[in-house]
Amino acid sequence: MSLTGFLAIPLMFAMAMPTVSVETLAVSCADLRPTVEAIAVILESRYVLPARGAEGATRLRAAARRGDVSHICGDGPAKAAALTRATRGVLNDLHLRVAFGAPESSEPPAKPDVDALVDNLGIEDVSRLPGGIGYIRLSTWAPIAWAEPRLANAFALLRDSTGLIIDVRGNPGGDGDTVNLVERTFLPIGAPSTLRAFDRAGKPAKWEESKEPEWPRFPLDMPLIVLINRESASGSEALAFSLREERRATIIGTRSAGAAHVLRDAVSLPGGFALYIPQYRYEGRLSHTDWEGVGVQPDIEAGPKDAKMLAWEFLRKNQDGAKK
Repeated sequence: MSLTGFLAIPLMFAMAMPTVSVETLAVSCADLRPTVEAIAVILESRYVLPARGAEGATRLRAAARRGDVSHICGDGPAKAAALTRATRGVLNDLHLRVAFGAPESSEPPAKPDVDALVDNLGIEDVSRLPGGIGYIRLSTWAPIAWAEPRLANAFALLRDSTGLIIDVRGNPGGDGDTVNLVERTFLPIGAPSTLRAFDRAGKPAKWEESKEPEWPRFPLDMPLIVLINRESASGSEALAFSLREERRATIIGTRSAGAAHVLRDAVSLPGGFALYIPQYRYEGRLSHTDWEGVGVQPDIEAGPKDAKMLAWEFLRKNQDGAKK
């Protein structure tokens, strides 16, 4: 199933922002209780977990009655940040977000912007470590149309590795189809989708099938490690969760962020804001669980200075064991 753009915290590609006047951006103070009431109504009617959405709406209205959002000062983005804090404060979901301006399109621009190109679309490091062990660091999940050609080149360089480390530490999410493309590079051809999505009524989501990689898959017996940390979120957690559940990878690092729910469309709010609200949830095809609120727990704990070296040592020991 297609995961495009549903795993981002926030959307990781630059979108055209609505034109706003200087007066709109000026620092001012406002009573945001009408906006908060609109958020509460949307939580009740659209949040992926109905009972939690209703509870969150009740708590949000109580906060508004206390006057928590009756006098918020700052420009538009600062007010949006205050609304985000208020909403997440009553409903701990990292995908919940209030932004200033009209809802962004779910489709990326035809071409990446300069900043995305400078960062090589999140493909920050592709190298070969001693012992023939491959290493790839992915700092974001760029839209698949942008990332696919560069991923093809990266995996060509990593071909014939004796083992591989995928480093998604600090990667907050992005395009789910790109996540899926990397994941399926290490699974059998025709493998079933590792994650299944459900709406707030518990009905399976009907999305188009995910794209299969056009490059050769890596051998199924090639040792694979995924590095994660507390800043690994959303799509990065999906990669680690799924490859571990499929018994395809060992996870090293620290517990991840815990953002598993799925964004679709944003909703306009009073005051010129937009609410990004999860409307679907995932569960693993084997465990029927997810990582929402709890994160992905690594198989091997390691701090920021030790994780990469520990992963390399783990793979080298695996090599030495295979030779005996």
